[in-house]
Amino acid sequence: MAGDIKSKEQAIGKRAAQMAENYVHSILKRKLKIHNQGDANNIPILEATRVTAKMGTHRLLGLNFTSSKVGFILHYGAAGVREGGNIYLRASRYQKGETLRKPHQVNLPQFQLFDDIYKKSGALDYLLDALGETRTDDVMAKISNLVLQLNTEDR
Repeated sequence: MAGDIKSKEQAIGKRAAQMAENYVHSILKRKLKIHNQGDANNIPILEATRVTAKMGTHRLLGLNFTSSKVGFILHYGAAGVREGGNIYLRASRYQKGETLRKPHQVNLPQFQLFDDIYKKSGALDYLLDALGETRTDDVMAKISNLVLQLNTEDR
């Protein structure tokens, strides 16, 4: 019984995670203008941005969202001073092999890529419906099992 519930919740979590991940990838492609760049799995920001289901011993505990540092910098933006340093020029069109970059002010805008991904992707509504049904079935099975035990003890 418990194994059956766990497998159902695993499937529910996997589907909800896939819904959220597909939504985030579509947002990234649209806002960062990633089009016609070959295989989508070879784009580092898309490879690093994942949503996975986190399972407990018997239940789905939640969804884990991970992304690279670049993804979170794009989401929250960044402001500050970029350090200077040597830039190595490898192309043959350059006269010298390196140049010095001076420190300068950087102000990257917020893209708000990851706001309400579970709600906007439909994963939250799916989780509410599917987990509600699965856990209701589990409670009903436990109650009927308890009633059966009480009936056998009375005899």
